[in-house]
Amino acid sequence: MSKLSQTIYTQLRDGVLTFIAHHPAPEMERFAAGVSGWAGADAPDEQWVGGEIALLPAAAHLHAALDQVTSETEPLVALFDRHRLSCKWEQSYRRRDGLVGGDMLDGYGFVEVIGKQGPFVSGQVRIGIGVWGPDIDYPEHAHAAEEIYVPLAGHASFSLGGGAYKRHGVGSCVHVSPHLPHGFRTTDAPFVVLYIWQNGDLRETSTFSSANAAPLRSSVGLRARNEMPISRS
Repeated sequence: MSKLSQTIYTQLRDGVLTFIAHHPAPEMERFAAGVSGWAGADAPDEQWVGGEIALLPAAAHLHAALDQVTSETEPLVALFDRHRLSCKWEQSYRRRDGLVGGDMLDGYGFVEVIGKQGPFVSGQVRIGIGVWGPDIDYPEHAHAAEEIYVPLAGHASFSLGGGAYKRHGVGSCVHVSPHLPHGFRTTDAPFVVLYIWQNGDLRETSTFSSANAAPLRSSVGLRARNEMPISRS
């Protein structure tokens, strides 16, 4: 297995921190202290633990999402896309647990840059990008950490606390209070977000109510995976 490049991840880290610092949304102020106080900003070499490259079909969805960006988000999405084959792509859920559907497992992934398990270690914040392919239902789930989703490409309809689904896209933010159930559904295009967690267990597995846990299935997500192999262009 190939090792992660600290040089590449330093570019990704600097990219997300710059984007956060210049984002105008007032909700971002709630996360400003944790982000600016991250020790790795002053001692990056001491905070680097690295890891191994791992790929998922979501990398192809990230590349396709370049058609859904704006001038404000294009630099950050393009940066991650440029290095998408040199990243550690992860998922939080296992198929056998039945918490999310096969459509999601076949079409989503995230790249963590700063967090509890690295590759830049922080006990204060968790920062990375998440990518979901078209037609994915992420059931309502909850965790102790406070979270914010910042859409970078595409749109999705979010439900908070069991409420009605509302459309969010680039230019908006979705703030999630600790323990608040939340979920979303993507459209017929990929959806990319910057996410930040703070407080609580930064690697906690979300909890789902039995009503929200998804059956094991693989429909449109499997189709998307088959039609969109990982591209090296």
